Amino acid sequence: MRYTIILLLALTLTGCQAALFTSMALLKGTDSPPRYDILLKGDKRVAVVPRSAVSNMFELQNAPREIARHLNIQLEEKVRNKKLRVVEQSKVEAWLDACNNNFQSFAEAGKHSSIQADIVVGFDIVGFQIRDPQNPDLVQGKCQVQVQAIEVATGKILTSDDLIIIDPPNMPLSGGQSMESQFRQQFSQVIAQRIGTLFHHYDSHKLMRMDADNLEMHRLN
Repeated sequence: MRYTIILLLALTLTGCQAALFTSMALLKGTDSPPRYDILLKGDKRVAVVPRSAVSNMFELQNAPREIARHLNIQLEEKVRNKKLRVVEQSKVEAWLDACNNNFQSFAEAGKHSSIQADIVVGFDIVGFQIRDPQNPDLVQGKCQVQVQAIEVATGKILTSDDLIIIDPPNMPLSGGQSMESQFRQQFSQVIAQRIGTLFHHYDSHKLMRMDADNLEMHRLN
């Protein structure tokens, strides 16, 4: 009934074409499906495991684990599968500490008795930068990340993506050394959000507005 009234009002005010667009937008919204539906069906236990291959550890610092924590929360909150169980990130971090972050495959984590996951969403940080070496007074996050979802029982790679994330996407921002930690944390959240869209529904319009959103979110005054 509510949609009918809105449609009639739109017909009166703006004509049939606009009314059709309005009603479709109301019904469809901005909810886009993920690229992969592997977490949306069935009774699954999933773990998020970070790994890094970059050498600039001073700039990277704790970003991989921060990304994993944000992604863990996203999957728990946004994947539309009531049977999905996300392993506590503290258990994954304890395993990473025990093996000194040195492991051959993401499936190793899923097989450990403290984790016991069906699927591991693992990611490798292969490039990470938040400052331009030529102009250290400017900040702009740049990250290349390889994302995989692995079936633990078989070791089969279910999905594989190579993402390049730049934030803000169009221009760097002014930011002194004191802002570096804050910016790194915010950039870690942006990376997690981008990875998360591979596996859960998301607002595609928000992604299109990323530049404007990020300029506001990362205002370092």
